[in-house]
Amino acid sequence: MRTGRYEMPVGTFRALARGGGGGEVVRRLLAVPVSRNLLALRSAVVLATDLGHPHAPLVNDAWQLLGELRRSAPGPTRVVLGYPTVSVWAAGTLRALGHGDRGSANDPATLGAVVAAAAMRAGGRTRVSFPTSPSGAVTVALPGLGRVHRGPGGGAGLAELTVDGARRTLTLDGVPVTGPGLCPRTTGTAGGGPAPAWHPVPRLRADGHGPRLHLDDLRSLARPAAVAPVDAVRAARWAARLSPGWRLLATRHRRAATELTEAISMVMPLARDAAGRPWAAVTSGGTPDELTAPLISGTFPAAVGCVALSDGPGAAGPIAAALVHELAHNKLAALDHLFPLVEAAEPARHPAPWRAGARPLPALVQGLYAHVAVGEFWRRERRFGTTTGRHLAHAEFARLRGACREVADLLRTADGLTGYGRLLVDQLDDVVDGWSGRPVGPTVARRAGRRRPRPAPPRYGARPDSPTDNR
Repeated sequence: MRTGRYEMPVGTFRALARGGGGGEVVRRLLAVPVSRNLLALRSAVVLATDLGHPHAPLVNDAWQLLGELRRSAPGPTRVVLGYPTVSVWAAGTLRALGHGDRGSANDPATLGAVVAAAAMRAGGRTRVSFPTSPSGAVTVALPGLGRVHRGPGGGAGLAELTVDGARRTLTLDGVPVTGPGLCPRTTGTAGGGPAPAWHPVPRLRADGHGPRLHLDDLRSLARPAAVAPVDAVRAARWAARLSPGWRLLATRHRRAATELTEAISMVMPLARDAAGRPWAAVTSGGTPDELTAPLISGTFPAAVGCVALSDGPGAAGPIAAALVHELAHNKLAALDHLFPLVEAAEPARHPAPWRAGARPLPALVQGLYAHVAVGEFWRRERRFGTTTGRHLAHAEFARLRGACREVADLLRTADGLTGYGRLLVDQLDDVVDGWSGRPVGPTVARRAGRRRPRPAPPRYGARPDSPTDNR
């Protein structure tokens, strides 16, 4: 199969379409954001120059430095270019410049922060400049690493950040940046002004053996001053929250665990309001079940590699199921970038058994793919655990089997799917067909047939400051 510059064996596409693929395939698939981000950044550089953006000289300098790093340190540079906050910032910046907006919060000069992060990871040296606020304050996020903050009083205009990755040092306008993970330096003084500080992005490892995940916010690159740093105590709570679910996947669902390790690099905490309701569900008009759910999860089409989760307690099964659900959304988002699944102009909306109201066709395809993945998870879980756990697995499998059958039947006859989309739906339909002979017990089957399925956790759109439902 080929589209544009991309090529994939038909067997690989079919394996991904059925919810599989394996770690190596998923690793290559999830490299798609790197090329997409490079294209977006190149277009942003050209637009900034053509528009006469006030920071165009900084942007062009940073672009040249990025090119040098791509040649001298391709591995570390690719890691930074594929980081989810870079994807969100690059897409937002290109969109703003495309509309002729020169005053957007998505400042193209932030490309310098991408360069600084790549140099730090590569153990190299570089020097980049950033505009300060009118008060002289500076907050710069190095994606996947941390942020530099200097308070007001440093002088308005431009601030210069010097990176020495080999020595693990940063200096801002000649003054050493101090904080965890950086080597102390004795040269340079603050000259009576505010001293710059370093706030690293926490990295957590669930159960001590899971994937190394950054605990970060998708706004942190575009709007670093608006994001509060996460302290070590909160990071430890998140590691403890994810550990039971990860342990379950690693012991009973090893393919999913391997794919998760390759695909997901970042967890974004979803905040709650004063009443304890998930804020993302509140702002997106969530159902009563979603507003009171102990666990809400989400993904962002423009931020492949990120999973958003609400905090709070949670059992191993539901947490593992949420991770499987969001892994599937990430995989399909990357696949859809390569091989479009739905015709661009398709306006139709269709009912979905897992959500209230009609859904657009792309959301229905995404929903079916993710719910088939979760159905497979619960199908396997029926063999494990306590009596209560097995009963939950039977009930969830029965619920999802009926819901996925309904949506697969609808999509098989729906207009608006591309050839790739029809191949995907055919493979998912085949998986659901294979579930038809799986026993769930008469009591569970009767309950699943009587009750309306619980809504799945909502999936939010590409703008974390203005989430939109896209499931």
